[in-house]
Amino acid sequence: MNKKLLVLALITMLIGFTSSAFAEAVTVEYWNLFGGGDAEFMDSIVKEFNETHADINVDVTRLEWSEYYTKLKTATASGNGPDLAISHVTRVKELADEGLIVPLDELGKSVGIKWDEYNSNILSGSEINGKIYAVPLDTHPLVYYYNKEFLAEADLLAEDGTPKMEGSFKDFLAELKAESSAKYPMTNWTKLTEEGHYRVWWSLYSQLDGAPVITDDKVTLDKEKAVRAIKYMKDLYDKEYSPLHSEYMENVNLFRNGEAASLLTGVWITGTLENTEGLDFGVIPMPKIFEDRSVWGDSHTLVIPYARNVNEEKQKAALTFAKWATDHGELWAKAGHIPSKTTVTEKEEFQNMPYRMDYVKAADYVRFDSAGSYTWSIRTEITTALSKVWNDEITAEEAVDQAVKGIERLLSR
Repeated sequence: MNKKLLVLALITMLIGFTSSAFAEAVTVEYWNLFGGGDAEFMDSIVKEFNETHADINVDVTRLEWSEYYTKLKTATASGNGPDLAISHVTRVKELADEGLIVPLDELGKSVGIKWDEYNSNILSGSEINGKIYAVPLDTHPLVYYYNKEFLAEADLLAEDGTPKMEGSFKDFLAELKAESSAKYPMTNWTKLTEEGHYRVWWSLYSQLDGAPVITDDKVTLDKEKAVRAIKYMKDLYDKEYSPLHSEYMENVNLFRNGEAASLLTGVWITGTLENTEGLDFGVIPMPKIFEDRSVWGDSHTLVIPYARNVNEEKQKAALTFAKWATDHGELWAKAGHIPSKTTVTEKEEFQNMPYRMDYVKAADYVRFDSAGSYTWSIRTEITTALSKVWNDEITAEEAVDQAVKGIERLLSR
């Protein structure tokens, strides 16, 4: 009888201890917008973190891209926001200006985040008025993929497997068109109503060292450089170096299926191309077309939404995950993204991954187009104007004037 009581007591103590351990674990509600392969890689990161941190449980809620920011802003403003959320770096200023996220300088240091370990160019997008509001997870710029077989046909493949661009980029595309069996020398996302055009335009405009589109709520767009970038793109399409009107996956598949010799798109497609049977490809940062290697890019960051009743324990737990995820950026790099930390890009695990080292330097060339709450509306205004140029409805000069007027209307509201 005494033995039975003793066993019962031990079981009761064990249950009590286990319950106490679970009760002590801090749950972090984490919202993100990832889909497809990105979602799978992020889920595996969260799973590994949870398995190695008994005191913290990260609980993921995934929202659709189209509704993500509306729901994040509404929930946070009403006091029902998550403990941690993904934000594109081009949204960080907007969220900070509206008081919806908190600065992380000191809070980050309290969990061991060392800000000087992050790529300074990527981190700069998270700084607003001298304060850091986001932990950068990656950057994902446009890069240039190429089919080695087509380049070899045109004698444009160097011995080290990189493109031979001895003249201008257009000279290179002209040679590909004339000397390879590819249907198109290049393809990029050219559906008229989508912002693929804008990303290329912003890259070219930035390579010309164009001024910010707006500064202190005033339009500061350099019209002459904006026109020059548009005319360069128009010539690409007029000479049929790249097809117009292609949906995003349509242009990717032109490259995957051997119809296009090269592809200008974001690093996130690397994983898809790696898994394309029979595709012998290479990749480099977007070519230097004008004065430097500047390129459009964005960045996924981790932010702490504002809470009326601050729970510092949850905040520290959330940033512990953010630190761990960025410390193990090689896991996220499987999706193709460039890790935000220089300490990660120096790791052997990262450097041994195929293709990633071929475009890692692009992180230094990214030029963010952050313009606070106007960023995405400005993109729409410029994209709309560009589409009219491609359709020969207006000139490049008229497109810039039209875009400026649209942006000025945005600023006057």
